[in-house]
Amino acid sequence: MIIGLASFVSPASFAAPAPPLSIAQQSAVPTETTDPEEDNNWRLNLDLYGFAPLSSDTDVTLNGNSDTLSWDLGNVLDHLTGLMTVRAGLEKGRWGLQTALNYSSFAGDFGGSSWRSLDRSRNRQLTGNEVSRELTLRGDVDGDFQLEQAMVDVALRYRAGAVQRPRMEPGDATFVGFAGARIVGGTISGDVDVKLASSYEGPILDSERSKTQNFDSAWSHTWVQPLIGMHANYTLSDDWQAFLYLDAAGFGLSGREDLSGIAQAGVAYTIGNSTQLSLSYKYFGLNYLAGGSDNGYDAKQHGVNVGLRILFE
Repeated sequence: MIIGLASFVSPASFAAPAPPLSIAQQSAVPTETTDPEEDNNWRLNLDLYGFAPLSSDTDVTLNGNSDTLSWDLGNVLDHLTGLMTVRAGLEKGRWGLQTALNYSSFAGDFGGSSWRSLDRSRNRQLTGNEVSRELTLRGDVDGDFQLEQAMVDVALRYRAGAVQRPRMEPGDATFVGFAGARIVGGTISGDVDVKLASSYEGPILDSERSKTQNFDSAWSHTWVQPLIGMHANYTLSDDWQAFLYLDAAGFGLSGREDLSGIAQAGVAYTIGNSTQLSLSYKYFGLNYLAGGSDNGYDAKQHGVNVGLRILFE
């Protein structure tokens, strides 16, 4: 009995090679795991939204002629002639690209008591020197103008935190910082009537004369602003998420006055595996005055933003 036991636990038995592990046993062995947040899948986030400004204040300057428009939501809808807003982000791992398009156009009324005509320049035939001529008329000014504005953002982005998905664990958070360029195109055009009147009183006769002078003026300009910003997402529950978006651009580099920015905060509700409805409050501001001319505009708007967020993976 002792011999049998000694044979079973002999040194030779310890030196024998161990049999290979089965597949089930291999899966049970601890191995280095890949962080699911660091995967290399491509992801696309698309935001389609509509902006309803409850208040819109715009100062328009065309060839030195300024007018201030203070509109509520009803006035904005009455004068709105075009609108398109979309934002998209493409991500692989933690790095990605982000872009946005904001386009709007409005038609408004222009009024006042004086109008400075277009800057008309010509070259002298004898000297070749350029001569500028301006004409300022005083009278009853009544006209229409069109303001068109398009902004295209292109930026490089980096994500910290969890991958943003329609359904996440409560408490999960995502932070994205980005930097790039904002391309802004603005056009102001006006069709203005200036009613001029004169009167004469004398010993022999009294006379009154009036004349209406029409002017068509337009200014169009495209410029590039450096852009920085961030947006963050926090999961409140299985269906609800809160988000914040901030950006700033311009910083006075492309004109005498040059600054734009967006601030937006709201919540999103998940309605499917890849779709959310969002409701937020948004502020938008853009102030631009061109260098070398008296043209530009200063727009400030804030109101409700309703959107559809789609996340593809």
